[in-house]
Amino acid sequence: MRLGKIVGRYLLGMLMVATGLATAPASPAVARDTGSQVSVSGWRGWAGNRPEPWRPSIQEEWTGPAGRYCSFPLQVRVVSQDVRVRVLARYATGAVRREEYAGPLTVDFVNTDTGKAVRRDAGGSGLLEYRPDGGWLRYTIIGPAGFGFRPGDHHPRGYYILDGLHVVSIDPAGTRELTLGIGRQDNVCAALGDPTA
Repeated sequence: MRLGKIVGRYLLGMLMVATGLATAPASPAVARDTGSQVSVSGWRGWAGNRPEPWRPSIQEEWTGPAGRYCSFPLQVRVVSQDVRVRVLARYATGAVRREEYAGPLTVDFVNTDTGKAVRRDAGGSGLLEYRPDGGWLRYTIIGPAGFGFRPGDHHPRGYYILDGLHVVSIDPAGTRELTLGIGRQDNVCAALGDPTA
């Protein structure tokens, strides 16, 4: 295991402990890219402050339209995966408050206009925090992991492989901002020939 991943996992663990102490309720809670509601189906009122059991998190293939991340339609094809997710905390309503993601993920990014593709490791770890309404609040990444920034976000447009420690904050309107970035930011749009990246 690379030293960066060891340090990153330690920092993520410390962040989860600090966040849990600061925001734990008084009573006993990837590359998805919607920032929308979180399903709580199957929740049975997990008791205590321990994380819920790990479960598989299937990463779906998707295509972003031209202009969202790259100047061309960007397709993401999953090559291999074994990503897991577990709920770390819930709101009193049962809605997910914090989730942790981990596990190997390899994807091909494709410029659908030219057919050019690049393969990237996106199998890092992440802590996704939600608002009570299910919208995304903050995503802490120990990379490598993928994340997209769109026009209007507070970061240059592109789909990035973030390697190292990165924190993305999302306001209630869905605008994204990289509030902490330690490590590499590889914009795959540039690697696929985007002249605007």
